[in-house]
Amino acid sequence: MTKRLRKSRSRTRRCPACGQLMKPSSADGCPLCDFDFGRAQPVTGADVTPFARTYADGEPGWRRMSEWIWFSGTGRIKHIALMQSSVASRRFAWLNVVLLAVALACVQQTWVGWRWVTASPALEPTGCIEPASEGWVRLASAPRPLPPGQAAESYVDLWWNPLQTAFAMGIALAGGMIALWLGLMLTRFGVSRAHAAAYRGEQRMTAALHYATAWMVPVALGGIVLGLRPIAYVGSMSQWTWSPPERLFVLSSGVLAGFGIVMGWFWLVRLGTASPARTRARVVFFFVLCAPVIVAGVAAGWWWGLSQLYPLLFLKLGLSF
Repeated sequence: MTKRLRKSRSRTRRCPACGQLMKPSSADGCPLCDFDFGRAQPVTGADVTPFARTYADGEPGWRRMSEWIWFSGTGRIKHIALMQSSVASRRFAWLNVVLLAVALACVQQTWVGWRWVTASPALEPTGCIEPASEGWVRLASAPRPLPPGQAAESYVDLWWNPLQTAFAMGIALAGGMIALWLGLMLTRFGVSRAHAAAYRGEQRMTAALHYATAWMVPVALGGIVLGLRPIAYVGSMSQWTWSPPERLFVLSSGVLAGFGIVMGWFWLVRLGTASPARTRARVVFFFVLCAPVIVAGVAAGWWWGLSQLYPLLFLKLGLSF
C-alpha cells in the first residue's frame, strides 16, 4: 500500500494541451497555455504573439518578433505550437519571404550579365572578344600592354550587361517569392498530414511555421553579402593595389546562410517535439527529414528553372554576348 501511494505521488502530470509539466498547485488549469481542465474547449487558440499585438495596434514589431523566435525556449515553443495562423502571422512570413527573395535576386546578379573574355578569339565560345549585341559595357580590363608570356586562357576583359542583370534580378525576385511561399505551403501540408487524424483540424503549428521564417533573416543577410561579389570581379581584373578576394564574400555568405539554415531546421525539430505524445514521432520525423527535402527541392527547382530560362530569354531579346 505504501509503495502504491509513493508511485501515485511521484507520478508526473502534464497539460493535455501543450504537454507542460504540472505542479500539484496547478490543478485547475495550465499556467503556460491557460487550458482549463474543468471544461471542454479547443486546444489550439488565437495568435497572441508580440507581433500579433503590435500588428493589431498598427505599430512595428518585426524586429522584436524575430528576436522572440531566435531566443525562444522550450516553453515558448510549446506555447506558439498551439496558436493558429492569423493575418499577423501571414504578414510576418510575407515580410521575410520578400526579404529572402530580394537576397536571392542579389545572388543571381552576381552570375548573370557578366562575361570574362580572353585575348584570343579562338578560345571564346562565340569566336569573338567583342560583344555582337547592344547593352554590353567593358567594366574592367587588365593593364595594357599585356605582359609577355601570359597564358592565352587568362581573362583580360570583363564585360557587363546591365539589362541582363536587371531582367535576371526581376525574374529571380518574382520566382523566389513564388518558390518560397510554395515551400511554406508544402511544409504546412506535410505537418498537417504528419499529425494523427484526430489533430488535423486543430491547425496546430500553423502560426509557428509562419513565425519560423524569422530564420530566413540570417540567410538573406548571407545572400546580400554574396551580392557584393562583383567588387572582387572588378578589383581582380583591374589589378587594384588591394581588392577584397572573392572567397571573402563566399565564406562570409556561407557562414551567415548556413547558420540560418541549421538553426531554423533545429528550431523546427524542437517545434516537432511540442506535438502530442501519440503523434510526436511522426511530426519530428517530418521536420528532421522531409522538411529539408522540401526546401532543397524548391531551391533546386528555382535555380534550374532560371538557368534554363535566361539563355532563351536573352537570345530572344538580342542581349546575348
